[in-house]
Amino acid sequence: MSNYPPPNTGYYPPQPQQQPYYGAQQQPQYVPLQQQTQWGLQPTPSGQQQNHFAPQGQPMPPPTYDGSINPDSGLPTKFNPKPKYNDLWAAILFAVQLAGFIVLSYFAISNALKTGSGPGGAKGVGSLFSTGGLITLCISVGVGAIFSVVYFFLTVAFPTFLIKATLLLSILLYLAVAAYYLYLRMWIIGGIALVFGILYAFMWFAWKSRIPFASIMLKTVTAVSREYPATYAVSFLGLVAQVAYSIYFLLVFAGVYDYYFNSGTGSGNNKSALFYVLVVFAVFSFYWTSQVLTNIVHTTICGVYATYYFMAGSPQGMTKSPTIESMKRAVTTSFGSICFGSLIIAIIQTLRFIANMARGDGDGIMAFVACCIDCLLACLQGIVEYINKYAFAQVAIYGKGYIQAAKDTWTIIQDRGLEQLINDNLIGNVWGMAAIFSGFLSGLGTYLYLHFANPAFNANGQLTIVLIIVGFVMGLQICFTVGTVIDSGVVTTFVCLAEDPAALARTKPELFAQIQATWPEIVQGVRY
Repeated sequence: MSNYPPPNTGYYPPQPQQQPYYGAQQQPQYVPLQQQTQWGLQPTPSGQQQNHFAPQGQPMPPPTYDGSINPDSGLPTKFNPKPKYNDLWAAILFAVQLAGFIVLSYFAISNALKTGSGPGGAKGVGSLFSTGGLITLCISVGVGAIFSVVYFFLTVAFPTFLIKATLLLSILLYLAVAAYYLYLRMWIIGGIALVFGILYAFMWFAWKSRIPFASIMLKTVTAVSREYPATYAVSFLGLVAQVAYSIYFLLVFAGVYDYYFNSGTGSGNNKSALFYVLVVFAVFSFYWTSQVLTNIVHTTICGVYATYYFMAGSPQGMTKSPTIESMKRAVTTSFGSICFGSLIIAIIQTLRFIANMARGDGDGIMAFVACCIDCLLACLQGIVEYINKYAFAQVAIYGKGYIQAAKDTWTIIQDRGLEQLINDNLIGNVWGMAAIFSGFLSGLGTYLYLHFANPAFNANGQLTIVLIIVGFVMGLQICFTVGTVIDSGVVTTFVCLAEDPAALARTKPELFAQIQATWPEIVQGVRY
């Protein structure tokens, strides 16, 4: 019996002639790890050698197709044989809020185009629509975009070097920040930075043994991206969409602020409350839409890498247009799941925005409480973002709903060990440092233009700090969007290895051997 599933009935992606969803596919069921002994190269009927994951070379339990329980292994069958539109309510809610933001933008931008005078005769925020304002925005996004593109190709060319270099740069950056703030006698900030610097230095020695595994992962991902350059196009399309929407949001935000600032509505408490409601809604809409754009790109690319993982080297072969097929699924049957996961992050980010507003407007006690709340929310955001990254890979590979994908992601974390997942994902640090540098350069470019050109709308420097912060944030967003190609490929490969290492052994035995040599535990299937 062949080790491959019959065409279009197994888990693997579809053949070129037919295009069902991943969810119509099967997955081999694995014997629990404690029952596995040694793996061997077993002869196939054709006389070739094949890796098997079963005790003493025995065949694996047969897969089931009814979405229930495998009677031989007692393990659940995870895949929905009939794809459907998951989490539709989230997609509908996203459309409603986007429509509301569009309505708000019409009135805000119309007002900003008609007005624009601030106190003292200087131009208000609405003057961002002037030539100088538009140049400032273009510099903010342009510097970040150029750096992100250059760094992307450097990652493709020098993966191992960047893994080591960025880890060392992280140590140096934290120590430099610590030295600066300690010199200024700002003991708390300096102490925190010093602790992080020491932790990263410790991680350098703790993670050294995992660098070979991370290098193989990164080399593999970049090789696939070169073989399927459409992944670049998807990432750059996401970059353009993110930049365009960021500019759109800034114009809407400027219009709302300009209307409030110039019409004198800030004098009344009721109108002031309405202004804050509109600002919070605009920020929430920006966060949610930005997350959806980013995660559509992430899910699309995850689908491409999953297709390569299971199909390249198999008898079925690759599909003709894996990127297009994956994108279709991301914006149709999986769109609701993407909106659901993105909504959770957007809510947390909006709460952090409100906390920062309270910290800026409140007294000492209020500022301290708001700072603590923001710190807790930041930790929660990091955890959810980490789970989402792997959950959306599950959505892309299997067509699961968001809740089921998140549960299965947590199972992988429990089986592999949270410490292992974090420590072995050194590649995330590569793009984390890149994002910091991208944001820094975007903010620096904005400052240099404002300082030397001294545009009329910022003649008194009243918007300098705000625009520098905006430039930094936009640089971060742009860099993270570009880095999705590599990050998504690594995440997908990790999930596929955790759930079906036998597929890699069958289709790409040389790569499997390299991975097994650098981290033997990863090639054991997850226990569900």
